[in-house]
Amino acid sequence: MNLDGTDLRILAELAENSKASFVEIGRKLGLHPNVVGYRVNRLEDSGIIREYTTLIDFSKLGLSEQVLVAANFPSAGSRDDILKQISEIPGTVNIISSLGSPEGLLFIVARNKEDVNAALSKLRSLNMDIHFASSVIRTYDEGRLGTFLRTIAGS
Repeated sequence: MNLDGTDLRILAELAENSKASFVEIGRKLGLHPNVVGYRVNRLEDSGIIREYTTLIDFSKLGLSEQVLVAANFPSAGSRDDILKQISEIPGTVNIISSLGSPEGLLFIVARNKEDVNAALSKLRSLNMDIHFASSVIRTYDEGRLGTFLRTIAGS
């Protein structure tokens, strides 16, 4: 699907507020709400918009431990199988599979250090070679995707 600047600006608005109505987006971009709706439906149908989600403040849920883990996968078995096994470990929120070393970056959240250690033990039981596990102090991504999309849209 070929995207134009209008599609990218609509995506930027949705990235910053997925609850925005077509009327609100149209008002900001100078488009009729029906045009916004048509384009959003097209973006959904093409798979560019896969889902709408909620950003959660884990610490406010009592999940004060947030850890970034870098690891290599075991040589035996398929990558898809190991990714599925990793995703089943409680607290595993995000998995990035990459080429090179480390082969995987995992974002794990937990209530306390004991829960983090339990997750790391489960990773080791899968024969994962853990390069490092580092506590996350803060993540900052507010508005970055919207800003990026606006940049490539040319506005």
